[in-house]
Amino acid sequence: MQNTHAPSEINVSLWTDKYFSNTKTIIEHFGDTEVTYAFFLRRPVLCATRLATEWIQTQALHRGIEVSIDVTHEEGEWVGAGEPLFYLSGSFFHLVELETLILQKLGSACVAAYNAYEMCESLPHVAFLAMDARHCAGVDMAEMMAYGVSVGSKAAQCRLKAVGFIGNATDATAHFFWS
Repeated sequence: MQNTHAPSEINVSLWTDKYFSNTKTIIEHFGDTEVTYAFFLRRPVLCATRLATEWIQTQALHRGIEVSIDVTHEEGEWVGAGEPLFYLSGSFFHLVELETLILQKLGSACVAAYNAYEMCESLPHVAFLAMDARHCAGVDMAEMMAYGVSVGSKAAQCRLKAVGFIGNATDATAHFFWS
């Protein structure tokens, strides 16, 4: 499923860290360059990068820019603290303000995947229902949590033969559990 929020629905510069907006102004003054970002988290997680990378691709298409994304781990694979989840290359000017929102979409999903895996590992014979929707701060978070939980559950089902998460609370995110 494509990310449900089109780029035109959010003003990225309003939601990005001002540090990055100021950096964009500096780049505009002194000139652009090609950069490569290494996106990582400061704790161990499971790789759940799809929502973040789809969002980047949608932003690139909407903005008419070229980007290169190199995902370094398979979905559901364990990733150590500080180890890159993916590399993103492109124009510094066009990417700098996206960083905050990319990290929002990346971190929560990867941590949710890790936590779901840990639950399934601790209780491998238990069938769980993902009831995240009622505990999330909006639909973006609900989508990220359901996605992350499905990644962690699928990893536990494959590696540990755990029952895992067998369903969820909303129609909007059911596809993560029944694909």
